[in-house]
Amino acid sequence: MRAGQAIRVLAAFRLGRSGVAELAALVLFGLFLGAIAPFNTGEIPTIPRYLYWQLAMIGGGVIAALIEPVVARRLAGRPRLFALAQLVAMTPPIAAWVTLVPLIFFGMPASGWHILLVMPDVLTINVAVVVLAWLTRKALHRHEPRPPAAAGIAPPALRARLSPRLARARLVAVEAEDHYLRIRTEAGSDLILMRFADALAALDTADGFRTHRSWWVARTAVESARWKAGRGQLMLSDGAAAPVSRTYAAALKGTDWAAPVG
Repeated sequence: MRAGQAIRVLAAFRLGRSGVAELAALVLFGLFLGAIAPFNTGEIPTIPRYLYWQLAMIGGGVIAALIEPVVARRLAGRPRLFALAQLVAMTPPIAAWVTLVPLIFFGMPASGWHILLVMPDVLTINVAVVVLAWLTRKALHRHEPRPPAAAGIAPPALRARLSPRLARARLVAVEAEDHYLRIRTEAGSDLILMRFADALAALDTADGFRTHRSWWVARTAVESARWKAGRGQLMLSDGAAAPVSRTYAAALKGTDWAAPVG
């Protein structure tokens, strides 16, 4: 394999949402921890200590990479809760891993109680790793142009919770129903568990309007508009009727429906 092909293969490598950049960051972080020898690892001879931290960091990184997509699918659009849930989910199995590393590779004794004892230390390292992964991804993608999305489809935070058929379809409207959202598309609708405020944040740059305290409507889905007594009703392409409250009616009455919003 030529060098250029090898580089492309490495660049395309993904384990969950992690790639070579995250792996390199873990290796460097492992070298740093081997050098400063935290959590009483200074008693281990130099070479085994560095090896221990590399095994702990890379193995823990693999565990985290396998867990992250599962958590992300359930908490798309809620980054703070996602980070907290990720830490809670990844800490116990990584604590088990760092307990097994001395047993498997160095023949040192280990016990189930040791997993509980090391869990606070593992959580501390995991917080640093999550922050490191976030900074690495932010630095890598800062100057990358976003790939163009198909016109009118839902933003990523909503698409991640929809079936492939609905995720590919043009978005019609988002309607709040108690603690759920009904995502209306030209291919049908589905209920997802998500706050309306988080959906509005995800739709901030989308071509559409908030029409009511519980409705957001895509501009291109509006087929007709009716106004009465300071309120309104928008007839949508899927046959639904979206209410327009007094709060939003005045602004929407003057809308040029042919022009994109923005």
